Amino acid sequence: MSAPVATFQTNNQSCSVKEIPLKCGTLWAMGQQEAIQRLSVSKTRLFSKTAKMELVSDFSARAARIAAAYAEFYLELGEGGQPEKKGRFYWMGLAAFASKQVKCGLDYIPSEPYLTALVPLPFQVPYKIGKNGLGMGNFWLFQDIFVWHWFYKKYPCQFIECSPTRNVQSAEAQVLININSLPWADEALPVLKNLALTPYVEKGFKRIKECEDATDPVIKRDLQMSSLLAIADHEQRKILQPLIYEGYMFKKVLTTQAALEGAPLVPLRVASFSSACDVKEEALRVQMTKGDLFNESDRMEFIKKIADQYHKLMGDKREYMEQEIETISTWKNTQ
Repeated sequence: MSAPVATFQTNNQSCSVKEIPLKCGTLWAMGQQEAIQRLSVSKTRLFSKTAKMELVSDFSARAARIAAAYAEFYLELGEGGQPEKKGRFYWMGLAAFASKQVKCGLDYIPSEPYLTALVPLPFQVPYKIGKNGLGMGNFWLFQDIFVWHWFYKKYPCQFIECSPTRNVQSAEAQVLININSLPWADEALPVLKNLALTPYVEKGFKRIKECEDATDPVIKRDLQMSSLLAIADHEQRKILQPLIYEGYMFKKVLTTQAALEGAPLVPLRVASFSSACDVKEEALRVQMTKGDLFNESDRMEFIKKIADQYHKLMGDKREYMEQEIETISTWKNTQ
């Protein structure tokens, strides 16, 4: 899909300068456009001199770009970054590893035409269902959570006032066209209530603000973990659970994958704290060995173990962890 940049009307006098306060809806639209552009590349079509922004088509490349965006947020890189506050967006560091893991899962699934050539016909459909589910969940989680963080970083004073107003269907016309043209938009947006505020988001960003203000390192660490867990509840319970894990066929695929875990072309249910897909050092990995990923309770237990290990490593091996996150941040132009 094409993603032209939206314009916003200020006044009717050419070459004039007029300062106007931007309303909440305009700011949310700007953030959503930024989320789309992070996953887009400039392309010039045949017989056309005008370049247009189009989404990167490869699901794995999108996951790499998403991981990079999360990593940049944690590291306070880019516009609006405040290195002295590094660590306030604690969930983003873990999310960089998580989206990297999604990329690894997608890399296990051959793309066309290799899927047809390598995988027997009866198994192609489950692979496609699995790939579609991973791709959709990762993509729409990014469209949701990236913009919450973008808004908070850019407009912290307006965040509390504007948070209850977020609704992608109220965006400016061009941005709304872009949003409704995104993959799976017709399916995702009603389920996700047009990316509206949830109590988990509200709690998570309240803890982020408290973390920014905290001076005691022990209290700051506790607030980091509290913000991470609140945002993890949001992403898992309010985004991924209703969007992909409730799907009948996706559940069947996950059940089959769990039974065949470790076989060729079947990824492990593992989170590794590395820019690599997996590592041998047990302290740098958490593997799911029981339960079902589609079961919210089972998955949240797994997520809590991952979060606990992440928190421990951020205390014991912070330099290593941030080096790996920095490596992931370099993937932002993956195609």
